[in-house]
Amino acid sequence: MAVTETTTVSWGSRLGSSLKGVLVGLGLFIAGFPVLFWNEGNTVKTRKALDEGQGACVVVESNAKVDGDLDGKLVHMTGLADTKDVLTDDAFGIQTTAIKLARKVEMYQWIEESHTKEEKKLGGKIERTTTYTYKKDWRSGVISSANFKESGHENPSTMEFQDESQLAKNVTFGAYRLSESQIASIGRSQPYAFPTNYVCPVGRAVVNGSVLYVPNAETRNNEKNNRDVVAMPRIGDLRVTITQILPHKISLVAKQNGDTFGAYVAKNGKRVQLLVDGEKSMEEMFASAQSANTLMCWIVRLVGILLMYMGLSMVFRPLSVLADVLPILGDIVGIGTGFVAGVLAGICGLTTIAIAWIVYRPVLGVALLALVGGLVFLLMKKRAAKKAAAPKPAIDPALEA
Repeated sequence: MAVTETTTVSWGSRLGSSLKGVLVGLGLFIAGFPVLFWNEGNTVKTRKALDEGQGACVVVESNAKVDGDLDGKLVHMTGLADTKDVLTDDAFGIQTTAIKLARKVEMYQWIEESHTKEEKKLGGKIERTTTYTYKKDWRSGVISSANFKESGHENPSTMEFQDESQLAKNVTFGAYRLSESQIASIGRSQPYAFPTNYVCPVGRAVVNGSVLYVPNAETRNNEKNNRDVVAMPRIGDLRVTITQILPHKISLVAKQNGDTFGAYVAKNGKRVQLLVDGEKSMEEMFASAQSANTLMCWIVRLVGILLMYMGLSMVFRPLSVLADVLPILGDIVGIGTGFVAGVLAGICGLTTIAIAWIVYRPVLGVALLALVGGLVFLLMKKRAAKKAAAPKPAIDPALEA
């Protein structure tokens, strides 16, 4: 079944909302400047810290014994991250010797999906039609059905079991010990293999591969209900996925502190500490860290410019709403203001990046600032050329005489 809801938003209401949005838009636009400026400085500082760290890093061939001569130095080591800790999930009767044990719980629930279609009307009002549809699927967390548009799609208000994870407290790395933050950085998760003689403490739970299916309370309390919970799930059933991280080889770049490790602090205050799964050389680890730093820089640049664009679009929004008295005119104005917002956001964003580069990378900063200036000059020149090429109004010969 689907429910359709139609509402009409008046031109005056839309205009009032757009005017209120101007302040929010200004806030977003202004926020873009410090985001972009900070990002450039942070990227340069991180790159310099990594360069410094790579130059100071000592490659240690074996971590079988603690070398006191390396105390306080940045070192690179590869070896087995191992533990004897036994992690347990008492609710499901699971025990494993692992670095991490995690439980992910999903519940079979009703999901409300909505699709909205807007149609502009003469006079600036909008007719908004929203269609609500319903389906069943597995989802983490409880989806409240209290505000569903259609009754008959009730979800349980709670989940019997929640997500949970445990970390080993004692993880060795050759003759060394790993810190809590380093243990948390170890990855390479894999499904837990249930033993053939496994018996789940939760009644009528079914193992299917690496997943446990737990029937809802109604089914578990009804001995005559023998439905296949895997093939025929019902609302309230739980799907529990157990994963673990077993001992394996890792590569570490960190400052040696006795028989453990900490972060290396570069001259500019940035901390350097790298941990990856598998055997990686020191050069590979620093190259990967530099690539990640560059990628993050570009992501934040896009976010900063997008903030400016969204902010300016909201500032210009009242113009298109005013023009929506004639829908086609509003569309034209909307396209125009969107283009202007994009150009201004690009210019402001590139200018901010250029100024930051002048502070942190002077040569590149001046070059980028010159590029922005050239772009502005070309836009102004093109606009002047269009005005010059525009046909002049015809003069009546009688008036000339």
